[in-house]
Amino acid sequence: MKFVHNKNYLTGLNWLSNERSLNTIEVSLIHHSIETNLTGMQLMIGFAQVAHDQRVRNHFVKGMELAMKVETALGEFLRQDYIEPPATHAGKATNSTVAPFSDKLMMYNTSLLSTFGLGSNALGGAFSLRSDLPAKMALLAKDIFDFAKQGGKIMVKNGWMEEPPQVEDRNQLTRS
Repeated sequence: MKFVHNKNYLTGLNWLSNERSLNTIEVSLIHHSIETNLTGMQLMIGFAQVAHDQRVRNHFVKGMELAMKVETALGEFLRQDYIEPPATHAGKATNSTVAPFSDKLMMYNTSLLSTFGLGSNALGGAFSLRSDLPAKMALLAKDIFDFAKQGGKIMVKNGWMEEPPQVEDRNQLTRS
């Protein structure tokens, strides 16, 4: 077992020195994020091909581009240590333009996966001891949040967003 004896282990944004190699926890979290974004990219491609509403279709195209951005940005961390990033293992979207699901269901699924993506980035940033990796993940999380928020606006506009149960509004209940 090795122990860290140098505070430089925590660096990563120092322009005057090289970053340390990724540790196995960081590699696994990056690998997981890349794999899920590769799968998400194929899903967004398929959804974009079959969506009926143009705003929904455009949203899926943005999701495809965002997944590619995440894969490229995080893959660079692996490439710097001469580790090949994972490739698509889930296959490719077919060339079908017939929707197997409604736009509403595809948007709900995309919203759910965006939320998982935010959680994954938060976890990845929290467990990294390099300062550059959490910073990059935070920037990507902002993009994922913006994408999810735009999707939420589309869902609200189309009357597709179900309001989750809420706690009682004590301010309202105590006014009368």
